[in-house]
Amino acid sequence: MHRNYLSLSLWLLLALAVKLAWAQEPELAYKKVAVFPFTVLSKTPMDFLGEKVRQEMEDRFKSEGFGLVPQAELVRELTARKAPLTDDLAKDIARKLGADAVITGQVVIVGEAVALEARIQDLTGRMPPASLKAQGTGLAALTGLSRQVAGDAGLRLLGRERLHHIEVKGNRRIEKDAIIGVMQTREGDVLSPLRLREDLKAIYKMGYFTDVKFDVSDTPQGRVLTVIVTEKPAIRDIRIEGNKKIKDKKLLEVMDIKKLSVASEAVIKAAVEKALKEYREKGYYEARITYTLEPVTPEEVNLVVRVDEGGKIYVREIKFEGLKAFKPKDLKKVMETKEKGLPLVSTITGAGKLLKDTLERDVEKIGAHYFNHGYIKAKVGDPKVEVREGAIYITIPIEEGPQYRVGRIDFQGDLPEDKETLREKLGITKEEIYSREVIQKDITTLSDMLADQGYANADVTPLIKENEEARTVDITFDISRGNKVYFDRIEITGNVKTRDKVIRRELRVYEQELFSASKLKESMRNLKRLEFFEEVNFSTSPGATPDHMNLKVSVKERPTGSFGVGVGYSTQDKLVGMVEVSQNNLFGRGQQLKVQAIIGSIASRYRISFTEPYLFDRPLGFGVDAYNWSRIYDEYTRTSFGFGLRLAHPLRWKYTRLFWSYRFENVQLTDLSETAKLTPSIVEAADIHNTSAMTIGIRRDSRDSIFMPTSGSDHSFSLEWAGLGGDVAFLRYLVDVAWYFPLKWGTVGVLHGRAGYLQALGYGKQPAYELFYLGGIDSIRGFRFAEISPRDPRTLDRIGGDRFFQINTEYRFPMPVLKQYGFMGLVFFDCGNVYGKSYALVPNVRTSVGGGVRWFSPMGPLRLEWGYNLNKKPWERQSAWEFTVGGTF
Repeated sequence: MHRNYLSLSLWLLLALAVKLAWAQEPELAYKKVAVFPFTVLSKTPMDFLGEKVRQEMEDRFKSEGFGLVPQAELVRELTARKAPLTDDLAKDIARKLGADAVITGQVVIVGEAVALEARIQDLTGRMPPASLKAQGTGLAALTGLSRQVAGDAGLRLLGRERLHHIEVKGNRRIEKDAIIGVMQTREGDVLSPLRLREDLKAIYKMGYFTDVKFDVSDTPQGRVLTVIVTEKPAIRDIRIEGNKKIKDKKLLEVMDIKKLSVASEAVIKAAVEKALKEYREKGYYEARITYTLEPVTPEEVNLVVRVDEGGKIYVREIKFEGLKAFKPKDLKKVMETKEKGLPLVSTITGAGKLLKDTLERDVEKIGAHYFNHGYIKAKVGDPKVEVREGAIYITIPIEEGPQYRVGRIDFQGDLPEDKETLREKLGITKEEIYSREVIQKDITTLSDMLADQGYANADVTPLIKENEEARTVDITFDISRGNKVYFDRIEITGNVKTRDKVIRRELRVYEQELFSASKLKESMRNLKRLEFFEEVNFSTSPGATPDHMNLKVSVKERPTGSFGVGVGYSTQDKLVGMVEVSQNNLFGRGQQLKVQAIIGSIASRYRISFTEPYLFDRPLGFGVDAYNWSRIYDEYTRTSFGFGLRLAHPLRWKYTRLFWSYRFENVQLTDLSETAKLTPSIVEAADIHNTSAMTIGIRRDSRDSIFMPTSGSDHSFSLEWAGLGGDVAFLRYLVDVAWYFPLKWGTVGVLHGRAGYLQALGYGKQPAYELFYLGGIDSIRGFRFAEISPRDPRTLDRIGGDRFFQINTEYRFPMPVLKQYGFMGLVFFDCGNVYGKSYALVPNVRTSVGGGVRWFSPMGPLRLEWGYNLNKKPWERQSAWEFTVGGTF
C-alpha cells in the first residue's frame, strides 16, 4: 500500500511540474483548423487526390498540436448548402463550426509536374489571408508536398513560434546533448505543447534530475527554449559492507557504477541486481543486498551497499508433476539447470546453480522437447522454487496431452519442383511422430532451395490440421515464391584499412547476378576465414526496381599485425627466446609478411616469409620463404638453411585448391655422438647435404575457422619429387585428412589422420633426416619429439622410416569457468607408428591417451597437453606434459 501511495505522489508531482512549466505560456493554446478537400485540376479526373491531400495535411496539423474540425461535420454542412465550395463559403462553414482558421486550395497536374497551392484564412483577424505553394515531380511527391505546406501554414498561424535554439542550464555532469537527445522537440520545429509535455516526462525518466523546467523566450531569430534542470547529487564514495566471498573490486566491476556519477535510483537498483546475479551464479541464492545514500554536502552523497551473503545453497532436486510420457532424466538432459552432484564434478560443470533466466529457458526447452515428440498440446507451467533445509527444490508442472503422429503431407502454391521431388527433400516424411523441430528444418530446406533459385522473398508456411479422432496431424506446405530477385548494388562499409577489392574477391555474389542464399553463406564464411575482422554482417535494402536488392557488407576490423618479444618454454625446444613481427593484412592488400627468430637451448629457428593470395589480382596464391634452422638431437646436431617458392590456385570444386612448391635446402650434420658414429645410415647422411625438391598436391579445406574449427574438413594429398639436382633423390607421398564435427553443448569431435611413404630413386640417396619420425605434440602425444622411429639394432639410435601412419581423435569442450575467455579443454587418443622396409605396417602400433587445454592467446594458439604412453618401451617415458605456442592440425 505504501508503494502505491508513493507512485501516486510521484505522478501528482510530475503533473504539477508540467503545469508550472507551462504557466508562463498561455499563448500556446490549441488552435482549431478546418481543412477542406482540395480541388484537382488535371487532364484525367483525379478527384480522389484532393481527399488524400486533405488527410495528409490534417495528420501534420494534428502532430503539431492543432485542433481539427471533424470532416463529417464539414461534409454535412457542404451538403446542406448545395453550392460549389468558395473561399467565402468555406469561411462561413468554418466559423459556424468554431474554427480559428480555414485551409482550402487546389492541386494542378500537368504531365509529371505537380503543384500544390493552399490558401490560409485566419478567422480571428490576427493575420491577413496568405497563399503557400509547393512543386514536385510525380504523384508520389504529393504526400511530402502536403505535409510541407501544412507545416508552413502552421508557422504562419502561430506567428514566430518556430524554435530557433534549445539551451540547457543547471547540468553539471550530464551532457547537454544527452538531455536534448531524449527530447522529441528539435530546433526549427513549431513549438508543440503536446510534444513538450512528452519531453518533460522523458527528461525526468532519465533518472538524473530532481527538478526539470521549461522556459520560452522570444528573440529576433525566433523562440528559444531553455531546459532548466536540477541534478541529483553525485556519488562521492562507494562503500561495500558485509561481503566476504566476493571482493570489493569484483563487485564494483560487476555493478558498473562509478564515483562522481549521478546518484540515480534506477541506475543503483540495476547495479544491485547485477551484484545479486553474481552471488546467485556462485551459489549464494539467499543473498540480500540493500543500499543507502548518506548526504555529505548538498551536492554529494556516499553510496553504502550492505550485503548479507547468506549460505551457499544449490539445487538438490528437480521433479516434474504430471510426467507420464518421459522419464525424469529425459527432461533433465534438455535443461541447463542441473542438480548438484559430486563436489568436483559440480565445480567443473557448474551444476547445482539456479539462475532465473536459465530456468525460464529450461521451461521453453521442455516445451520444445514435448512438441518435438508429438505432444502438440503440452503445457509447461511456471516452476515452483522452494528453499528448505539449506537446499533448493524445483517442481515443474506439466500437462502432456495426447501424442500426435504424422498424417498426410501435401504442398500448395508456387511449387519449384513436382510434389514427389519435394517430399524426398523433407525430413518429416521419414518421421512417424510429429516434430516441430523437423518441420522447422524442412521450412529452412525449402526456403534455401527457393533462395538458391533467386526467390529471395519466398515464403514457406506449414498449415497444420489436427485429426482429433485419429491423433494425426496433416501438414500442407504453402509456398509463395514471389518474383526472382537480382543484386543491384553491393556496398562495403567499415573497412578503414582493408581495401574494397580484398573483400569483394571473397564474395561469391556479384552485382546484377541472381540472388543465391548458399553463395551468401559461402561469402560470409570466406570473409570470416580471413581473420581480418571482428564482425562481418550482411544486410539488404530495396534496389532501383522491385526485382532488385542492394547488399550492404559491414565489417569491423581487428588488428592484423603483431610484434612480440618474449621468453618461453616448450617441451620440444626447452627454454627459448623469441622475436616475431607479422602482418596478415599488409597495406590492406591481404598480403602476409612474417619475420621470426626463435633462439633456444635445444633449437634455433630464423624465418622470413611473404604470401600474396591474389597474384596480379587473379586467384593465384604466391609465396616465398627463407629459413635457417638448427636443432640438437641425441645423435647429432642438424643445421639447415634454404628457401622455397609456393603457388596455389582454386579449382572448380568448392573449397579445393591445387598447390605447387619448390624448396632448396642445405643440411649439415655435426657433433655426432659416439653411437651415431657406429650407425651406418647416420654416418652416410652426414655426407649428404643438398636437397632440391618440387611438390605438387591438392587440398580441400572447408573448415569454418583456421585456428579453432568447429565444423568442416581439411584433406590434402601431395607428391614431392627430390632429384632436381642436389644429392638426394626420392618420391614422397603424403595424405592428410581431418574432420570436425559440431556436437552438443558447444563441443567438437575431431578425427585426424596422416600417412606417408618415401620411395627411393636409383640416381640419388635418401638421408636419415629426410625419412619419417613421429612423436611430440603435433603427432603422437605422450612421446618425445621424433622419438617414434625404427632404430639401429646395435646402437638403438633413431634412423627414421620410409613409411608411417598416425591417427588422432579428440573431443574438445568449452571449459565451464574459463569458456568466456576462449579456453577449450580436450581429451584424446593417438595411435600410429613409423616403419622401415623390414617391418609390417599394422603390428607394433604405438598408442597414447591424455587431455589438455587450448587457448587462442595474443601470441597464437596455446596448447598445454598431457599424454600417457600405453605401451612404453624401456627407453621411453610413461607420460609427458607438452606445451607450445603455434598452430595445430
